[in-house]
Amino acid sequence: MIKVFLVVITILAASAAGGDSVQGTSTQGGLSGFVFLPGSSVLQEGCLRIQGRLNYINLKSSSDSYLVLPLNVTWGLMDGFEIGGEIPIYLDDSAREGRLLGDITAGCAWLYETARGGSAIVLRGQLRLPTGMNGRDRGSELVLGAATSTTFRLFRLQASASYVLNGSRNPFKDRISDYMNFSFGGASYITEDVQIVCAMDGNTWGDAGLSGSGVLYLFDSISLFGVLRAGLSGGETYSISAGAAWTRSGL
Repeated sequence: MIKVFLVVITILAASAAGGDSVQGTSTQGGLSGFVFLPGSSVLQEGCLRIQGRLNYINLKSSSDSYLVLPLNVTWGLMDGFEIGGEIPIYLDDSAREGRLLGDITAGCAWLYETARGGSAIVLRGQLRLPTGMNGRDRGSELVLGAATSTTFRLFRLQASASYVLNGSRNPFKDRISDYMNFSFGGASYITEDVQIVCAMDGNTWGDAGLSGSGVLYLFDSISLFGVLRAGLSGGETYSISAGAAWTRSGL
């Protein structure tokens, strides 16, 4: 599977010269943004983004770990409105065996408002389907929230919050089912083609993490990125991600 992932990256790089100049990455779930920092922008109408990343996650409990390959697609359906989805494939899970597919997520984002100075508000909604293994994935969820951003000097400051209605398959029986997600951080270009991102994310279940990432915008439509996240609280000790995104307009 890792070889397949590398082949896909090579093919996308080879085909980049034929596409229009459009770049970017997607956050978890398939909508625009960075991996742990949802964005306040959406794809232009007719733009398509395909992204994949390898994510190694180390857990605090009994030194368990797993390797997952989330694949997502984002499409600019109309002006100011995008749809997206993500399918996680578990390549290796030291605690549970027998099912590769995780919970599938589908969602949409609407650019509600933009203002002078680059400020923006995006309303987001997502639906998580209980297709993964019970006890490993969170099961059915409905997510409603918003993301906002503004520019301060050389930094693009971003923040997001969402309310999550969790279904009956909550693996954390001692916690309230419904919860809230949050994230905030900033992104800045250090060169014309290299962007660094720092973010903190968490939820009201008590999970929190601090992440740093770098994005290399290669050719006209390829974005390569790497992310390191340290778990401040909750079940994860750390995670390491590496991935690529291909964006094409005029579709």
